[in-house]
Amino acid sequence: MPESVIIQGIEILFRGNNMFDKKEYMKIWREKNKEYCFEYHREWLKNNPKYIKKWNEDNPEYQKQYYQKNKEKMLVQGKEYRQKNKEKILELRKKYYQNNREIILKKNKEYQEENPENILKNHRKYMKTDKGKSVRQRYCFKRQTREREIINTLTAQEWIDILKQYKFRCAYCGKKFTLFDRETRDHIIPISKGGNNVKENVVPACQSCNSKKYNKLNWEIIKK
Repeated sequence: MPESVIIQGIEILFRGNNMFDKKEYMKIWREKNKEYCFEYHREWLKNNPKYIKKWNEDNPEYQKQYYQKNKEKMLVQGKEYRQKNKEKILELRKKYYQNNREIILKKNKEYQEENPENILKNHRKYMKTDKGKSVRQRYCFKRQTREREIINTLTAQEWIDILKQYKFRCAYCGKKFTLFDRETRDHIIPISKGGNNVKENVVPACQSCNSKKYNKLNWEIIKK
């Protein structure tokens, strides 16, 4: 313990008429040494993670109540911490993802299946932002660049014939197309992997299956 802290304690102890009140002493001492107490407490918690875990289990409602009372303050502190420790946070996230990849993917899949409307709503909202528009623009530019280098002979009549062949249903899940769930063109061999836009390489797919397939080569794997 620093010398200054001990001296302050002695001064408080012998102040006034030499009457010692332990509670009053500790209260005054903590107020004068807030930074020291904070650092000491933080170091102690680092060395005792089991205590934190047990305390959180015994007090599940405390964190919610504390957050509600100090929401604005915690948001400001969180923002400042993230700005100062960007690289550290990225490294921790990468490590956590590597160690828990299967669990994270499973949870993401469950959430997507349970909340398709929320995901679509958030996606549309994101695509209206400046960042979303720039992402879409880059994607379209890359797509157009690739299409200039491939064989592009698919006609409108050939596309109608393909739809009739599949009875206006998705080639993967068999869902019938409607005005609210329109058909999309899916390339069996993706354009990004060297596929061409010809009738032999195109099948109809719903938006969901087309997104799931993405740029996979073996499309039969996901076919239901």
